[in-house]
Amino acid sequence: MEANLPDTASEAWKLNEAGLSIVPLGSPFEEPPEWFVENRCAGDRDKAKIEWPKAPRYRWKQYQDEAPADSQIEHWTNLFPHTNWAIITGYRVVVVDADSAEAVAFIENGAITRTPLRAKTSKGKHYYFQVNPDFPIHNAVRKNKIDLRGIGGYVVAPGSTHADGTLYQWETDGYMDIADLHDVPMLSPEDIATINGFNGQATEEKPEGNLGFTTDQYPLPHDGSNLAEGQGRNNAAASMAGQLLRQNYSLREVKTILDQWNQSNTPPLSDAELNTTIASIARTHSNNHPGSSILIETPPKPEFEFCHAEELVNGVKPINWLVKGFLEMDSLSLMFGEPACGKSFVAIDLACCVATGKEWHGKQVKQQGPVFYIAGEGFNGLSRRLMAWQQTYGYNLRNAPLYVSKCSASLTNYANALAVSDSIEKIIQQNNSAIPSMIVIDTLARNFGPGDENATQEMNVFINHIDQLLRVKYQCNVLIVHHTGVGSKDRARVNSALKAALDAEYAVVKSDDSVNIVTKKMKDADEPKPINFQFEPVQLPFLDEDGERQYSCVFRYIESTAEEPEEPARKRIKKLGDRQRRILETLNSLMNNAQQRLENSGRDPANARIELKNLKDECYEQGFICSKHWRRTIDAMIHRDLIGIDAPFVTVSEKGWEAISND
Repeated sequence: MEANLPDTASEAWKLNEAGLSIVPLGSPFEEPPEWFVENRCAGDRDKAKIEWPKAPRYRWKQYQDEAPADSQIEHWTNLFPHTNWAIITGYRVVVVDADSAEAVAFIENGAITRTPLRAKTSKGKHYYFQVNPDFPIHNAVRKNKIDLRGIGGYVVAPGSTHADGTLYQWETDGYMDIADLHDVPMLSPEDIATINGFNGQATEEKPEGNLGFTTDQYPLPHDGSNLAEGQGRNNAAASMAGQLLRQNYSLREVKTILDQWNQSNTPPLSDAELNTTIASIARTHSNNHPGSSILIETPPKPEFEFCHAEELVNGVKPINWLVKGFLEMDSLSLMFGEPACGKSFVAIDLACCVATGKEWHGKQVKQQGPVFYIAGEGFNGLSRRLMAWQQTYGYNLRNAPLYVSKCSASLTNYANALAVSDSIEKIIQQNNSAIPSMIVIDTLARNFGPGDENATQEMNVFINHIDQLLRVKYQCNVLIVHHTGVGSKDRARVNSALKAALDAEYAVVKSDDSVNIVTKKMKDADEPKPINFQFEPVQLPFLDEDGERQYSCVFRYIESTAEEPEEPARKRIKKLGDRQRRILETLNSLMNNAQQRLENSGRDPANARIELKNLKDECYEQGFICSKHWRRTIDAMIHRDLIGIDAPFVTVSEKGWEAISND
């Protein structure tokens, strides 16, 4: 039986190589698990058999912003070689799901922008489009009509099998390959309006409320007067909701105002109709104003009052340090640097010291306590760095109050920022622990949200949410990790609003084999002198599947001296061996190819990474080194700091570049 099952693992790797984010679904070739039958289908086994092939096996929301790592895909394909797969939408692609012959005919008659990338489904077709960063499209499902699969959704991937036995298959124009996603068009606002028009006109079922309404349809804004049945109650509700959202009312306020208005109508609209209208207008507002956010709840407005100067003088206190002379409590700090300069290493090092109470390289931790690390990327690398830290310094982080997020947070969105605050509060209550001493946001870009970090208004929203829901609430230190400005490693890529709000700002600068932390701003204390560190590789206590040693790094503090300067590094570097030179050249070539692929697909080439395993395979294939000499050569290159290891990735260090040019 197994030999006749489809090999969906190979299809999954094709989707992964095309840059799509995928997760495994259930399979029509297996019995649904009992937890799915009982919890999801109320014990209805026939229903479960229909639903299971389209149900995710794991929680998948974390893969909306970042695709699963190759190691995760390999783990899944080994476990489920014949299962169905889902493509996460909103990440690189959005999908128009035509779920009936009528919907397919409507689209293929030229109603919306044509796409060369399509897939046949059980009842219709999926039409694939590229994500438009200036026009975010959210998931919107309408039974028996045309669905929009965008942010917050997924579709069953081609190569999968429907419960009725239908195979999902690609249907592409002759020149199209699924790896060429950059050739796929984007949906326009006009396309969305056309789809909404089709859904509103469908006769298959009577719509609840007014799907697809926009306030532009009402040239005379409704004045809030009460209406009877047949006098346009739905239109009036849509008009009022649109006006209130444009005036930055929260959804809670819009709902309250429309509820009060609706009670005087004869008869009132049903709750379902009114709620559907408000949700539709909110979606339309978001589509027409990309980058803006709609508040769920109205943030509390602080009271405005004065106090006499005497109160300030009598109440003056010394600086409440978190890390003596470096970070204060109840403050907003920024640490910035170029990619791969070590800024996240510094943040992790600080977080571990605050959580355990260990002094931070000669600077006393004054407020040992819980640390919450909001990580935006690189979770596997983060776990390795934490392991290296505890192994080096002899602390067991299992007993430390250090918590790491499972995904990034869109902090310009009030609801998302509130969810972060609520999650912190929940952990405090569950563990009966102290309030946080430190919250790390790594990085600003990954945790900002869909808005423009260069826009002052949106940056102010970001800062206000951090202040209200994190810093002021817990009077803790909030440390933001950020990138440098374009063309300058000496300043952060930061809006002036954030610059003004900072209490402390530090630059992390990598030079040769050392890392320097330089103060750029210290609001209420003396600026600390530059601090110098050196990367030190740490061998981790496990091997990979090929028996290769695994590495990460920690920081070692370097005492600054006023001695006579050393002779230039160029003269100190020893000549490279032939194998070392060839390995560096191969690594450089792999990196150039990876950057080119990212650039061709419209992604940031700075995100290119090469795994040590891939470097080894390429070197073996070229034939200049074998397994007998590989480990010894790599260990020597790590010791000489010619390469940097951030497991599982490897990079050419500045010292390595210099060695190549000298050679």
